[in-house]
This record gives sequence, C-alpha cells and structure tokens, in this order.
Amino acid sequence: MTEEEILAMKPGRELNLKVAKKVMRHEVITDEIFGDMERYTDKDGSSIYGALQPYSEDISTAQLVVELMIDLGHSDAISWEHYGNGIYTQAEAICKVALLTILASGDGKGGFDDK
Repeated sequence: MTEEEILAMKPGRELNLKVAKKVMRHEVITDEIFGDMERYTDKDGSSIYGALQPYSEDISTAQLVVELMIDLGHSDAISWEHYGNGIYTQAEAICKVALLTILASGDGKGGFDDK
C-alpha cells in the first residue's frame, strides 16, 4: 500500500482493519455471528477478543492509537489529529499518520498489501 492509497482511504471498516493489524498489531478475524473481531494478548498472556474498534471514526478510540505510538517513541503523535488541516476528521487523521509512520519505518509486518 502506498502513501497515496492510505491518504485516499475513507473512515470505516477497511481503514479500521489496517490500523488494527498494522498499528495496533492485533489479529483480526471475521466471525459468522460476531462479525469483525480483534484478538490481542494481555499482560498475562491470555487472548482477548473484542469487536473491531472504530479507530478511524471515533476520536476516543483513536486515542488508543496515539497512546501506542507515543509508547513506541513517536511523541509527536499527540498532535496528529490536526494532520491535513481539516481535510480529515481528527480520528481519520490520527489513523492515517500512524499508518504512514509505520510504512515509513518499514515495520509493516508483512507489508501493507495483505488483507
């Protein structure tokens, strides 16, 4: 996935999936009953499942992305909501900059083209 493709993504499922996989490093599965689910491992090593979070649609949820990126050494993540000067919603901007940062670092864990 290129920078242009990331910037062209609209808030919603596909952008949320990319953020869950590439930024948050969660496994994402689609369940017949529950729909899109994220799985991550907690501090005790237990698997935790939950609904795919609306990272690109909800500013409160996008703050989880900011917190993780700050923990990874990107202190400027605190201001990513202003990226694009109003072209993007705050949550969308945070998600796109996080993906662009991961892409630039070459740390896409398997590339950005996988689903």
